[in-house]
Amino acid sequence: MKILFVGNSHTYFHDMPATVLQLLEATGVKSHVTMVTSGGKNLVYQVKRHDVAFNIAHGKYDWIVLQDQAVGFSPASFAEGAAQLKAMADKASVPVCFYMPWAHRDHRAEQPRMTDAYERFCRANSCPLAPAGEVFSRLLLTESPDALYHTDGNHASPLGSYAAAVTVFYAITGRRRILNPESIADPGIAAGFPAALCAKIHAEACRTTRIFNG
Repeated sequence: MKILFVGNSHTYFHDMPATVLQLLEATGVKSHVTMVTSGGKNLVYQVKRHDVAFNIAHGKYDWIVLQDQAVGFSPASFAEGAAQLKAMADKASVPVCFYMPWAHRDHRAEQPRMTDAYERFCRANSCPLAPAGEVFSRLLLTESPDALYHTDGNHASPLGSYAAAVTVFYAITGRRRILNPESIADPGIAAGFPAALCAKIHAEACRTTRIFNG
């Protein structure tokens, strides 16, 4: 499976796409990932990048994973950029998955606005959604914010990036059954996270992805 990730630091922090690759290969799917990212930028900005346009048009990807900015998120700007990039992907006959990040640790009340914008666009355009922000919301019911967030309160910790990668994995594979991370070469366990916590993240990611994708 060949995947192009387009986004910003919420994509490249802790090399999240590499964790997606490791999950895919742990389940027997030989994969390759490419990142085209710009720190703090939104999807409207990515539309103007020649390397983004070239990769979409000529990269022969199996999936394109798109992520808009989290800080300063604008539903209108998101919809504009998402529509333009999806049109480019449609022309290249490549399916698109939208990777929704999470609100700032100190502004969690902003999450529903972001979730609504992503969900509306994905439902209207028949695109799968990787609802990492909502997986964070569910995990935060029992886990400390310090476990999921980097010290800046904006980016993910290594565990948070793992949770995001697991969510993307379930979204692009369409897998409906929860994996037992102890039964595969799971990158979370390899990173030293407790097996029970990795299993909990798999469960939340799989269930939440099913809720948003039907």
